[in-house]
Amino acid sequence: MEAEILALAGMGASSLVTLALQDLWGWGRRRFATLLGRGAPAAEAAAEAELERSRRELLDARRAGDEDTADAVEEAWAQRLQELLVSHPDAGRRLREVVAATIERSPAPVALGHILHYVNNVPVFQAMNDHWARCTEAHATTAMFLCGLPGVGKRTTLRRWLRSHRDDLPGELLQADLARDERGRPADPVAVLERWLAQLGVAREDRPADADAKAALVRQRLRTRPAVLVLENVSRPAEVRPLLPDSAGHIVLMTGQRVPLGLDTLLDFEPVEIAPLKDEHALELLLKVSRSTEHPDRLRPIVRHLGGLPLALRLVAGQLRTPVPGTLEDITARLADRTTRWELLAVDDTHDLPGALDLAYEHLTADAARLYRRLGTLPRTAIHLDTVHALAPDREPATARRALHELLSARLLERDGVDTYRLHPLVHDHAAARVEREDTDAERDAVTGWFVRHLRKTAEAAEAALSSRWRHDPGHAYPDVARTPEDGARAERELDRRRDGLLAAVRLAHATGRYEEAWRLCQALWTFCLRTGSHTEWIESHETGLAAARADGDRLAVARMHFQLGFARLDRWSLAEDDPRRAREHLDAARESVRGDGSRGEGEARTESSALEALGLLELKLSRPQQALGLLAEAETALGDLAHPRGRALLAYHQGAAYTALGRHDDAERTLREARERFRLLGDGPDIALNIGKTWLRYAQDRLACDRPEEALRALDEAAAAIGKGGSGYFLAVARLLRGDVHRRLGDERRAAADWDAAGTLFEQARSPRAEEARRRLGTSPVRSADGELD
Repeated sequence: MEAEILALAGMGASSLVTLALQDLWGWGRRRFATLLGRGAPAAEAAAEAELERSRRELLDARRAGDEDTADAVEEAWAQRLQELLVSHPDAGRRLREVVAATIERSPAPVALGHILHYVNNVPVFQAMNDHWARCTEAHATTAMFLCGLPGVGKRTTLRRWLRSHRDDLPGELLQADLARDERGRPADPVAVLERWLAQLGVAREDRPADADAKAALVRQRLRTRPAVLVLENVSRPAEVRPLLPDSAGHIVLMTGQRVPLGLDTLLDFEPVEIAPLKDEHALELLLKVSRSTEHPDRLRPIVRHLGGLPLALRLVAGQLRTPVPGTLEDITARLADRTTRWELLAVDDTHDLPGALDLAYEHLTADAARLYRRLGTLPRTAIHLDTVHALAPDREPATARRALHELLSARLLERDGVDTYRLHPLVHDHAAARVEREDTDAERDAVTGWFVRHLRKTAEAAEAALSSRWRHDPGHAYPDVARTPEDGARAERELDRRRDGLLAAVRLAHATGRYEEAWRLCQALWTFCLRTGSHTEWIESHETGLAAARADGDRLAVARMHFQLGFARLDRWSLAEDDPRRAREHLDAARESVRGDGSRGEGEARTESSALEALGLLELKLSRPQQALGLLAEAETALGDLAHPRGRALLAYHQGAAYTALGRHDDAERTLREARERFRLLGDGPDIALNIGKTWLRYAQDRLACDRPEEALRALDEAAAAIGKGGSGYFLAVARLLRGDVHRRLGDERRAAADWDAAGTLFEQARSPRAEEARRRLGTSPVRSADGELD
């Protein structure tokens, strides 16, 4: 619990610092004052005044480049919040809400707020500004490729340029890191497109299955929404091609060590080389970051040895900040003696980054050096504050926090968000090499275990907040807890922030023989992948999960992984990816896995029923309703005497669609009525209301199919009311659109136009291209006035 309190207090303090540097300060100050004042007006007023004083102190420190004072302000607030959480544990939930809202509202990348010292590159910025101006004047897209040596500052330069123009740039920012993963595999552009479609707010129901269609939809959405596209670590034109817009007015910023051959065939861009700093600018950066009082001439030998690499300069500056006698002389001698250099990385011999990394590492305390190596043991992903504490279960939580601050001060670790940190790729390589030299296999294995278990527990807690579905739970990780839509939304945001780490943890767990951890992680990502439409990452991770379940020898886990993989392909339904056939193979394999030797329990019954239900849905998609009915009936039989009210309600709902397709409308009416009644018995939540609304919507479609529009109209009234309670603007738009069609069919043009108008607005709010359907219908309405409004 102490580690959780320290992590949350640290996140709160970091949130305060982030807010103090943004226009969101007024919003954040009020919320933190309310938290600190605990409902007492006088205490809240005092807290607001204290927060204002801290902000002024922080801003003055940053203007002066006084990082020690800025760190002290943050540390003081972390201590204050820690005391609050200890004395009032109930404040934890409110603090989590404020931190989550800060993360959600803060502009991306949040790291823009943490660039304190930057020098030179005036010609680079001028070239970038000139190219942007020319493209803007020509009404063309601005594309630039920032290239240069590793550690030369491409990422920082890009973010500095974005920050300097933040008031003039398009509001939408789409980012993708195309670096290869720890296995050397390139990034998948389709996974990037899926993330971008979610970020652009495209309703999940409107997202296409095939890669080309996904790229086309992103381009379509960007035609009316100018955006900044940031593509980092670009190495191949093929990975860029599907991510480029086909309309003007955008800004495309790419980074890489060198411009890939053939990139100029895809788009017109300006190559921008980031060169190492000249000696005078390198000295300026070293003086600013270190705040050294030494005469500049004494620092010039260090500058010459570091070859103008900002990363190396910042690392050495971190050591010079500590006024230990002899530090300067020691650093100068170490860098001058070529025999003391460890040529770790493939860097030009004049740029002594390895020497700077060794110097920074060797000046760390034992606890900070240990944390540094533990970070190097992990895959190269963002690290969150709670993960830092999870990596130090053998240390006091306060020790882990001090070690974290020491790594930040030494410039071995960078802030990347409110509670997020990252190692520069070259620093990560150095940390990994130190692990190989200094840590035993047992130590490395322990760190891997801590990391995987922490992320698995994080994912399972989020999955529990997202869904009440049944899971194979040998670890008893899913207690039956109350769920709210707010908890679910917060859990989904947390999983999205940690997505790269979670996916890396699946791979790492499998690679290190932690097979149960691997498939449990996959199981915990099911609802998140389903809700966000992350099919590419869903399928890739679950293929690893399936291999892990097989290696684990858990027959039910194998069945669950087959089922979840089959459902992923069923849900995506890409003919280009052969999803119908491959979905069937996995779903059949899930059934086969649970038939076994007769030791049939609840998990086997549920899994067989779920696989049969999914196979029924597959047959419906293939327009074979008779086969679907047979499979859905088998799914209900497979449940036996098992109480599964939600599952039986869904089976009746699907049977209704099959009966409608067969023209058996009385049977459709009966099964949809059963579905509604079964859903009502589940309670009063928004998810239940939405499901009830969908059954009314499906019943309305059946009534239209048997030419009973009056009954369809009454059903659509019920559907709209229930879906409204369920909070789905998209499905409410579907109901209003169809109800408008029925009104027209019954000769009521005024009500038809009103429904189409409402549907169009709802579709637009859901960012759905189906808004055009409503507009087309309205265009044919005879009750429109001359100015286009409803008459």
